[in-house]
This record gives sequence, structure tokens and C-alpha cells, in this order.
Amino acid sequence: MKLNKTEYDPKLNSYEVVIAGGAMIGTAIAWFLISNKDFNGKILVVEKDPTLEFSSTSRTNNSIRQQFSNSLNIEISKFSSNYILNFKSYMENDERIPEIMFNKIGYLYLADNIEKINLLKQNQKLQNSLNIPTKIYDQNSLLEKFPYLNVKNLIGGSYNNYNEGYFDSNTIFSWWKKKAAEKGVEFIKNEVTEIALDSKKINAITLKDGSKLKIGSFVNATGTKASTFDKTHFLRIPVEPRKRYTFIFKTEVKINNSVPLIIDPTGIHFRSDGNYFLCGCAPEFDDTAAYDDFTIDYELWEEKIWPILANRIPDFERIKLVNAWAGHYAFNTFDQNGIIGPHPEFINFYFANGFSGHGLQQSPAIGRALSEKIIYKKYKTLNLKPLSPERLIEKKPFLEQAII
Repeated sequence: MKLNKTEYDPKLNSYEVVIAGGAMIGTAIAWFLISNKDFNGKILVVEKDPTLEFSSTSRTNNSIRQQFSNSLNIEISKFSSNYILNFKSYMENDERIPEIMFNKIGYLYLADNIEKINLLKQNQKLQNSLNIPTKIYDQNSLLEKFPYLNVKNLIGGSYNNYNEGYFDSNTIFSWWKKKAAEKGVEFIKNEVTEIALDSKKINAITLKDGSKLKIGSFVNATGTKASTFDKTHFLRIPVEPRKRYTFIFKTEVKINNSVPLIIDPTGIHFRSDGNYFLCGCAPEFDDTAAYDDFTIDYELWEEKIWPILANRIPDFERIKLVNAWAGHYAFNTFDQNGIIGPHPEFINFYFANGFSGHGLQQSPAIGRALSEKIIYKKYKTLNLKPLSPERLIEKKPFLEQAII
């Protein structure tokens, strides 16, 4: 029996583009497609859970940086940060759209040995060459700039607050979806269960309710479930859920300055979050998570995370945990970077997967780029070919050393 037609069923029997996955990445692609004057066709976005309660989009820390070691990742973030700052103008100057909150507190990477500081210096040279004003600090200048830090075991660090910090991603997502729907994009609560392939392309898809749809192009933007559509023997999508914790806490001792997003040598990161502080980390054993496992390890907080925080900022010795959640990275086990672009064999099968914690901040650039690839069969602005799925077959990882 068919489910409620207004919520679950597609209105048509065929679509120019069907996007599986209606979170940040899938919705970005839909918006950039439908708002492009050169696109002419119907778009369907299929999302199993439109509440996105357990998606990476909802369980995010809303941060963006340009301190990467690969020039392409830097260029992606440069566009995304500009997009955030000028969101209304990118959205057709719609008067209903507010300015996006973007708190540019910056990122601070800390180094406790020569190897780490040399890597930060190497990254800084690249970032400076691309007009990102990252600065290197030695131990003394770190303490002068950030007097609340314990720098005893540190050699130095790198800091940039030019278009780095945290932002209101929910407003961006909401307006992408709202305006895309106003322009005719269909968003339905359903699931793609089957794709029909011939020798060179996808001809049709089947939904969970049994609907069969003819399509022009298909986009896999299903986050942690990207490998659902492994339909070819020579291309496996190496994406799996990896759990990440977020802890929100408050301090008894007020710290006068906004604390940037600090990446500690231990691997945890933390920052100011309004009147509170936010801390993120991986589990002690960072293995594949079950799709429905969002349990929180409070013992890890008590025995490991809190002591690290108190060591790095002594004022964090007296804090109170006020909230916590677990989310999942759509983790690319091959090289921890996004898999973007067409399938090497099936020309109308596109991927936008495996962003490993970078998806939210990269979504404007990914939406723009993949829409160009679908419409023009080439990238017109930023060439994302180095992130193509072909690298999986060729076993050529996309190298990025600044992974959090």
C-alpha cells in the first residue's frame, strides 16, 4: 500500500536528477542545480529521515578553517567562508534572509615537538601563498597572545582568525532547502533501495515504497551509508560511520578572551561557544561505529578529557559539564577526504561522500562544483578532479596532513 502521497511519494515518474540524501551536502547540490540558469529539469531529493536527528549535519560543531596542508582544501574553504559571509547576495539578495552568524575566533594548532612545528611551518608557507595570513608562534609569543594557556610542554603553534571560526550552519541549510523547494525541487521522506544499471549509466531507481523512477543523473549523498550503492565490482566506496563526541561545559573562573578552536597535541580540540565551551574528540578506540550507536562515554570525559583540558588551561580545573552528544563522521578510510564526482564507468552516477568531518564547512563549494559537473560535464570554477573516485581505483590518496 502506498504511503501518504504528500510526504512520501514522488509527484512524477521521471526526474533529471535524483539526489539520495537530503542533509547538508545533498541539499547544497539541489540548491546550486536549481538556481543555475543553465539547468532545466526536475530534481528529487530523497531523505530517509527529514528530521536529520542523527545526521552529521545536526550533530556538528559548525566550524570552518583554512589551515590545511593541501591547496585544494584551502581553496574550497576560501570559497565556503566567502559564501557564508555573503550568503544573502549568493541567495539572490532575498530580503527574507538574515545575515549569517560567523564568529571568527580562529584556529590554533599547538605543537609539542620539532616534527609538529615544522609541519605547521610548512603548512603556513602554503597558506600564506594563498593569502591566508596564518602566523607561527613560539612558546613565549604563544603565552603573550593567549595568557590563559599552559605552554610548558609546547614548542609553538600556528594561528589564524581570518575567516576561521564557527558559524550558523542551520540557517544556511534551512534557506537552501526552502528556496530550492520554492523553485520546484521535491523533497520526500523515502529511501532509494535499488539502482538499475546498464553498461554505461543508471537508467532508473526504486524507492522503498516500490516507486520506480526514470532518471537523468543520480547523486549519492547518503553520508555514513554511502557504501549502500556499491554496485560495481571494481569500485568500493570506503565510507563508514566513526563516532565523535562533543562535550559542552562552563567554567567557574571567567576567561576574559574568546578561546579559539585549539587543537591540542593530544588530539582533542576545544573552543569558546557563547557563554560556554565546546570540546570534541574521538573515542579511545576509533573503530567503525554501528549506525544506531550514539551512546556517550562519560568515563572518557572524567578520566581523560577533563584532565587534558585542565592541563592546557588551568582555569578549566573547575568546570561543570552541561551537555554532551555523540555524532558520526562519514569517515573515508582511504584518505579521510571527500569523494566527489562521476563514477569512472557509469557516466550519470555522481558521488558526494566521505568528508570525514569536513562536509559542513565544504558544502557550499561541493554544491557548486558538483552542480557544474552535472550541468556542463566539467568543473567551471574550482577543479575538484583530485577528489574524484578514480583515485580509489588508482590507489592514489589525496594527501592532507591537517586532519582533526
